[in-house]
Amino acid sequence: MQPTSDSVTDLFTEAPGSPVLDLARLGKPLDFARLFGRPGPVAIEVGIGSGYFLSRYALDHPELNLLGIDQAPSEVRRSADKCTRLGATNARVLCCDAIYFLYDYPAAASVDEYHVYYSDPWHKRRHQKRRLWRPEFLDVVARTLRPGGRLFLKTDVTDYFTVIDGLLKGHDAFRLVDDRRLDSKPLEGDYETNFQRKAILQGHPLHYQQWERVGKDQGVRG
Repeated sequence: MQPTSDSVTDLFTEAPGSPVLDLARLGKPLDFARLFGRPGPVAIEVGIGSGYFLSRYALDHPELNLLGIDQAPSEVRRSADKCTRLGATNARVLCCDAIYFLYDYPAAASVDEYHVYYSDPWHKRRHQKRRLWRPEFLDVVARTLRPGGRLFLKTDVTDYFTVIDGLLKGHDAFRLVDDRRLDSKPLEGDYETNFQRKAILQGHPLHYQQWERVGKDQGVRG
């Protein structure tokens, strides 16, 4: 897969001590132990927003090497500042298109967790090709997620959830572990962002699922 003009957005120059990575300086396949300066399980959050989950999850799980990916330079900067301010030294952030990065950079079965929370539903039909949740995304997650690894997701848009649920149930690499509405059955130890709290106050349905990577085949279908 080759990057298109909008596949990779604003690239950053990595500064000493900064959690921000420069995609142009990352090798293929990506050596996570070298990237983080230590071995350890790897978690990736796709769509990091302000970095609330990324920074706090990193602090609560010091054993993890946590990578956050977002296409918006402003969100990457905000997340990097938050991680630095809170001392989340096991977190890194990267500004790029997630599918392009995951297709080409991480080795097969090199990731232990994926977190995808409240990705943009792109409601207008002409914009739906921009949605993250599509078959190509599931294929790169299946390739890079180790057997037994977990995929966590949330959305407050029921129509989009129906699409996501159908895609995952139609993919033989994943097994459903947990399926609930957070607005009626809260998750113990959940990380409630401002967005999530506002959604609950506004009466939005909050769909949550956890999926497990099954099987031994780490190839991309197609």
